[in-house]
Amino acid sequence: MHDCPGCRVPLHGYEEVCPSCGTRQVVRKGGRQFSSFKPEQPSINWMPFVLTFIVVGVVIAFAMSSSWVGKIVREGKPAEDPMEKMTYTEARNTIEQELTTGLTAVGANPKITWMDTATEKPVDKNADQPVNLNVDVSLADSNARKPIVDKVKDFMEKAKIPTLTMNDAKTHAHWTYNMTPGAAPAEDQ
Repeated sequence: MHDCPGCRVPLHGYEEVCPSCGTRQVVRKGGRQFSSFKPEQPSINWMPFVLTFIVVGVVIAFAMSSSWVGKIVREGKPAEDPMEKMTYTEARNTIEQELTTGLTAVGANPKITWMDTATEKPVDKNADQPVNLNVDVSLADSNARKPIVDKVKDFMEKAKIPTLTMNDAKTHAHWTYNMTPGAAPAEDQ
């Protein structure tokens, strides 16, 4: 800093003309500490941008977690249905095995017959056509059949079995389970 030689007003040292009297000033470069002074440029405040980014990220994460996208992320890949890859012969083998195991466990020896749906004549279990299933048993308790048949109902459509008929020789009862494609099998008395 120095004073103006004309009016003695204090100057900063970089003014070329006195703002008070207009006298021309001699500016010395490099010798004074204020000669290289530059006012500070305003910088960008990044904090509002960072906070906005965090808030938007949290809102998007919450919105996605409560939508169908979040459901897929939480649950992962859906489990494959074993019925999709099962062939009709595998389904028929499963039905025969479940019926034999279940009925033998309650003391009935089942006789399983595969019948052609059109001619009602016995056919091979592996025939690639819809077949009816006849099961002849002798049950001590006629209600014992329900849990056994319920296990195989889901396989009837895949096995191409439109009708499962169960005949009880002991009680002379006759049960028929009809399968409608796309629906659960219904029981007829």
